[in-house]
Amino acid sequence: MKASLKWIREILPGLDASAEEIEKRLTAAGIEVEGTEREGAGLAGVITAEVRTCDKHPDADKLSVCTVFDGAKEHNVICGAPNARAGLKVAFAPVGTTLPGGFTLVKKKIRGVASEGMLCSEAELELSENHDGIIELDPGMQVGLPLAEVLGKDDVVFELGVTPNRPDVLSHFGLARELAAIFGRPAPKAAPAVTATGPEASASAQVRIDAASRCAKYVGRVITGVKVGPSPQDVQARLRAVGQRPISNVVDATNLALMELGHPLHAFDLHRLEGARIIVRPAGAGEKIELLDGSTKTLTEDDLVIADAAKPVALAGVMGGANSEVHEGTVDVLLEAAVFDPSSVRRTGRRHGLHTEASHRFERGVDAAMVEAAIDRCAALILEMAGGTLHAGRVTATGEAKPKASAKVRPARAAMLIGRPVSADEVKGTLTRLGLTFTGEDGDALVFEVPSWRVDLALEEDLIEEVGRLHGYDDLPAVMPPAGKAVWQHAPAVDVEGVLRDRLVGQGFFEAVSLAFAAPAHLEAMGLDPARAVVVTNPLGEESQLMRPSMLPPLLKAARLNQDNLPSITDVRLFELGRTFAWTDLQAKLPEQVRRVGVMMRGRRHPAAWNAEAGALDAYDLKAVVESMLEDFGAEVRYDAAEVSWLHPRSATCVVLRGKTLGFMGEAHPSLMEAFGLEGPPVFLAELDVDQLAALPRGPRRYVPLPKLPPAQRDLSFFISREVSGARVITTIRKADGGQFLESAEIFDVYEGKGVPDDQRSIAVSMTFRAADRTLTDQDVEGSLGKVMKALEKLGATIRKA
Repeated sequence: MKASLKWIREILPGLDASAEEIEKRLTAAGIEVEGTEREGAGLAGVITAEVRTCDKHPDADKLSVCTVFDGAKEHNVICGAPNARAGLKVAFAPVGTTLPGGFTLVKKKIRGVASEGMLCSEAELELSENHDGIIELDPGMQVGLPLAEVLGKDDVVFELGVTPNRPDVLSHFGLARELAAIFGRPAPKAAPAVTATGPEASASAQVRIDAASRCAKYVGRVITGVKVGPSPQDVQARLRAVGQRPISNVVDATNLALMELGHPLHAFDLHRLEGARIIVRPAGAGEKIELLDGSTKTLTEDDLVIADAAKPVALAGVMGGANSEVHEGTVDVLLEAAVFDPSSVRRTGRRHGLHTEASHRFERGVDAAMVEAAIDRCAALILEMAGGTLHAGRVTATGEAKPKASAKVRPARAAMLIGRPVSADEVKGTLTRLGLTFTGEDGDALVFEVPSWRVDLALEEDLIEEVGRLHGYDDLPAVMPPAGKAVWQHAPAVDVEGVLRDRLVGQGFFEAVSLAFAAPAHLEAMGLDPARAVVVTNPLGEESQLMRPSMLPPLLKAARLNQDNLPSITDVRLFELGRTFAWTDLQAKLPEQVRRVGVMMRGRRHPAAWNAEAGALDAYDLKAVVESMLEDFGAEVRYDAAEVSWLHPRSATCVVLRGKTLGFMGEAHPSLMEAFGLEGPPVFLAELDVDQLAALPRGPRRYVPLPKLPPAQRDLSFFISREVSGARVITTIRKADGGQFLESAEIFDVYEGKGVPDDQRSIAVSMTFRAADRTLTDQDVEGSLGKVMKALEKLGATIRKA
């Protein structure tokens, strides 16, 4: 926001601090001054003067020799402007003046005649691009005055970075009120004087609210007989100084009142309002409105509109409609000032891609108590600039108003948080200066009524922050906070992500961080259902049209980026932790969000060395990574063959945890490689559900001592159907022993071919048996082995005899 220091001083006459001091104190109080612009800096030394004589140059047809009086003495000036003439009041730059662009004037002869300065055009002073002639000032203008002062260019304009929680300082009045508190001056009052001489306004217009929860108040004033035209030059200059474009006197009045008091206003052409009435109502589904910017919007029932008896005439709190705007032929005006629900305005603005000065303030919350003052101030400005007759009274409708807010603060807690002693008197004095009203005490707490303009004050900490802020953050002592006795622990969700992150980094992976968006092409490449995708309403581009349904597309894009920039380096290991979004239930109000971890690896198993071959990664290396990730959770999973559109059929694997799908892993399908433009070594992918891992019960890990007794080793070979997975074989073996003696079971050989039935394969399993308290006998081992063999035969296996 841009703010004029001259304007602020008009509202707060007692403010005599310099611009530098104001900038410093505002920033120290949390209202950052991002920049300062001194208007008229290029006009230093330029003054008003009078051309007393103007004669032709004796040696140049297009030059004139002028006698210029600056209020103290006369100067001889050579001028080439076609409008130079005697009696003209001009902008005069005497010798020694440095003009914009760095050119310093010196006394010199032009065609034999000395010139002691310059008569300036607007272009030469960078006031505009007009260089057709010298500036012609008001004939009654006093000479010898600084031109910057005459043109109103002696102002300092602050560029402020106002945080979203401080809408109360989005105006010159709000800033003046804040500065009054900072400098200890009396706060300004907003009580504009305006005289109504016309009939009752209610006889000319009516107002009704049909959405009480979204419009707390709507106030209108009627002005008839206005003459629309340009605003005075000083008004236009003031608006331009704060970043506003002058339009017409009526519209400029609404913008002046907005920038002065912070409350958005709008002016309707009264004769363009059907039935001379205003209805604040929800829009009809599919209803259309053409706005002042020329765009046409198709509305939804969630949009709030200002309508007349037949049609919408404005998007509430955002922008007016073209069908009711004030134009050159407007004679009668209905002024609007209202209080709209911030969330409603925010949704409408985002939905239609609109952000205006009005919506910027309504989205943050406006002062409901300022409505009447703002509309009266605007009416007074219109009467001053456009004439007309103000009708008596206001037409008003009310909705659901917010109750007055109050908050408590304990001086002792304020002292603890601020880090220095804070007395009750200091708290009262500071908060009272800020407009709060002390209403009493509640135990050791002071109770205050919060003013209507401070929508950000609700908690005790809010009030404590105000005490510290007004004192000045820079003056707060550096104090070490007291050490507590509580032991901090990771939240379970953070802990799970930390475990996974440590495991993967320890295996040479780098963590990727990407935006949570995806392109429709990503879904197509992975074979995912587009109907389940979460669509972004206002995407930044093609790559961000959807919320990501998987963690893998960004990793594949990263692999492509590495391939394009470093084609000779094919070793890439990346992972990313984050949330995925999808409509698992198309009838649900919200999509499902699942925390997942995505893993991508390609290239060599390890760096090449002189004494060992690097070897290429395969699906078993990926499985080892997944098993390492799961080790800390004590998760016993099953690996089942799967059909996954984005994985190669020869390695597509479903990871099953407690009967539920934990994720998938395997080699990327060739079509997926092609879709992302990946060439060279295969890419191996895994994606697991982190929320399922977080839900697993986790106790302290127990130390298991090394065994002191010898094991018994047995190998078993058998034929079994190819449809039976290795994971199922191992599970069957473990269940058969029931945990009595079997310590481990591992497949060490798989064979298909000659000597094996066509629909079967030969599997060899190595089993280790051990007891914790004694050495096993052959009878013990054979008993367990017999149970295993019976279980495998039930699974369809044929035991091979040695």
